[in-house]
Amino acid sequence: MDIDSLQPKISQRIEAIVKKNKIANAYLLHGSEGSGKEALALKFSSLLADCSMDEFLDNPNIFFIIPASTDFYSNFFKSKTIDEKEYQEWNHLWREKLLFPLKKLQLTNNKNIPLIALKNLKENIIFESDKRKIVIIFDADCLSHGSSESANALLKLLEEPPKNTSFMLVTDYINSLPATIQSRCQIISVPRISDKDLKKYIARTGDFDFELLSFLSDNNLQLVDLFSRYSKSSIIDIIQNYINSIEYSNSEFISEFYEKILTDINTDKESLYLDFHIIKKWLEYTNQIKSSISHSFLWDEFHSLSDKFISNHQKCEIGNLVKEIEYFLGDIKQNTNPKFSLMNMFINSHNSLN
Repeated sequence: MDIDSLQPKISQRIEAIVKKNKIANAYLLHGSEGSGKEALALKFSSLLADCSMDEFLDNPNIFFIIPASTDFYSNFFKSKTIDEKEYQEWNHLWREKLLFPLKKLQLTNNKNIPLIALKNLKENIIFESDKRKIVIIFDADCLSHGSSESANALLKLLEEPPKNTSFMLVTDYINSLPATIQSRCQIISVPRISDKDLKKYIARTGDFDFELLSFLSDNNLQLVDLFSRYSKSSIIDIIQNYINSIEYSNSEFISEFYEKILTDINTDKESLYLDFHIIKKWLEYTNQIKSSISHSFLWDEFHSLSDKFISNHQKCEIGNLVKEIEYFLGDIKQNTNPKFSLMNMFINSHNSLN
């Protein structure tokens, strides 16, 4: 299923812009995570450059910028030496992205777009060309992480754009970009994927329950693909293991569970985040049941766990358990001592039960 089917209105708007040949110097696509913004930006760029996506990496008029290290950008535009580990990762990710535009592209452990990326870009886009040059910047909000130098450098390029050049910025967090940059872009707001279109997308994953996937993913396409790997039984196991751990029901089990989480922190953070996302969604669901708030999602086993938990812990402030998970995941992202953060989360969660 392609982006035209998932975001038909935005796709049609993009096609109309190109057809009318009313091309702006810069566009800013923003919206919730997993709404298909990157795929839309690639489609837009393909139409503007008049070339297919599988030609992007060999097209001298198309430039990509994503969060990466300063060292990487120091070498990237100059040599493109593929024996460099980070460039190999870059090359692999982009080729995969261009084959599967809906897949999220991100270099590991990079949250900034360094100033040198913009300096090197400027040196490489000033040349004259009969064909339109396209600059694609994913996670554009990362320009504002740390100092403001990168954002200011981009602003100068937008204020005096090279001839026949279009900038394509993509972000989940538009408010993290300076207003001065926003004002120099044509804003394209990308809506959340509709339930109807998501249902068609989920159908390609097999027999997975649409309501469950929609509930867990919040209609985020990246999460849909990731959660489609989970069986219903594994989801119940994840929640039950969490309950057993904060109840201190079995010391041997708790020790094994802690060790597994600590291992995942070091080797498989993606699975760790997904597991705790499931737990967090279940806790929020349980809190709604406890507050007598109706919910459109209903799965008997899921609901039974909630009823039992509420019955066993009537005085528990479930919102505090949600906050503890958010604190824990935030600490992991900031590379805080994982053992301390994990123990702190479970101790505080246990104390919140009564």
